[in-house]
Amino acid sequence: MALYSSHLLQYPELKLGERIRDARQRQGLTLRQLASRLGTSSARLSQIENERVRVHLQDVLEVAEALNIPLDALIPTDVTLPYQITRDTDRRARPPKPTLLAYPDGSAGRSSPHQYWSLANLFLGRHLEPVLGRIMPIDEHELCFCYHDEEEFAFALRGTLEFRIKTPEGEHREELVRGDSVYFRSDLPHCFRSLEAEPAETIHVFCSPSVSTAGGLDWAHSRAIVYTGDGGSNLQRRIGQKLMLLREEHGWSLDRVARSAGLSGRQVLGIERGERAIPLDAALNLARAFGKPLRELIGLTVARPPYYFVQRSKDISSSPIRRRRTPVERPHAPPSKTCQPLLGDFPAKEMYPCFLRMLNVDLETLTLHEHHGQEFIYVLEGELELTTYAGDEEVHETLRAGDSCYIDSTVPHLLRSWTRNPYSETSAEVLDVFWCPLGEAYLFDT
Repeated sequence: MALYSSHLLQYPELKLGERIRDARQRQGLTLRQLASRLGTSSARLSQIENERVRVHLQDVLEVAEALNIPLDALIPTDVTLPYQITRDTDRRARPPKPTLLAYPDGSAGRSSPHQYWSLANLFLGRHLEPVLGRIMPIDEHELCFCYHDEEEFAFALRGTLEFRIKTPEGEHREELVRGDSVYFRSDLPHCFRSLEAEPAETIHVFCSPSVSTAGGLDWAHSRAIVYTGDGGSNLQRRIGQKLMLLREEHGWSLDRVARSAGLSGRQVLGIERGERAIPLDAALNLARAFGKPLRELIGLTVARPPYYFVQRSKDISSSPIRRRRTPVERPHAPPSKTCQPLLGDFPAKEMYPCFLRMLNVDLETLTLHEHHGQEFIYVLEGELELTTYAGDEEVHETLRAGDSCYIDSTVPHLLRSWTRNPYSETSAEVLDVFWCPLGEAYLFDT
């Protein structure tokens, strides 16, 4: 998982004019001398050095050649960052990403009535897909049940929500208020809506069953697809719809899927519609072609309870506190945080959401630590400082309420917080969603 610093650079941050002037002066060249080498005027070169005009890439290459310096001297080399921060103020300035609802027969439906903003759209190879949602109040007849991926965690930030899910044992309805959360099987048809006149606000984290360079639902692009309907009434139909979803995500034609599976286009179409069973050898061929494990082609098609778990905000204080197996404090230091899982007895496979209360402890008691996996961190209240590395350089980033961070946990890091209030034991409250295929027992003492 890597994010390159060049993805984040804005033109003014390059300070290109200053870099050109410094390189010119180090070589004892006048404006006229360098301008002559470049075949331009001294006046234009002066404008470039004083940031009064923006240059083309070709200009930069020509300056580097004229000064006989490496391009790195003018454009800094990429640094691989093990984290990405999304500021609340920046996120609110961006328009939401449209979500296309598609019907099981492959035809396009309307756009989702709700709005979503990606909170980690730059990482390659991420396993979690975090988004901030604005859930609209809609009438009963406008409800649209959707299904996608395998598992989802949703946390209510504001307002009152209705969550519905269709299971083999019937439809279930839950009302969620601020601070409540639900972990559920998102491959089962489900829907959300605000129960108040104003939109509700939520955090959703989707867990992709396998790594993808585009992410689970491709929220980073302009066209995310989820399917509407009942999710299929039998196994054959469910597998066909899952194959159709994967084909749509990859942008593949029926012919390309048919060639990969060793089938005809008519056979693939029949499989997607649930009219024809898929041969096992064709399923294995498609798993290879999509670069997915066979499990993802099938999905969690055999539904068994529990189908979801609701964690009520009022019950968090009484839920068990887990100790991290990887120590985050120095030996014999007091705990720096409390960690309470938000998934109850739900049999999560790789995603583990937790509620953290950062305690007001001396900063010297903390230590850098690392562990397998990735984390999505959302600050609910207070102020948090992240310490980690960018290349060989230690970096510090401050996160405030509404800010979030996606981090590669295999890189040494620590989270610390403090308050100036001497009467408060808690300095910040944080939503921390871990992704780790090694299981919950690897992360926490049971």
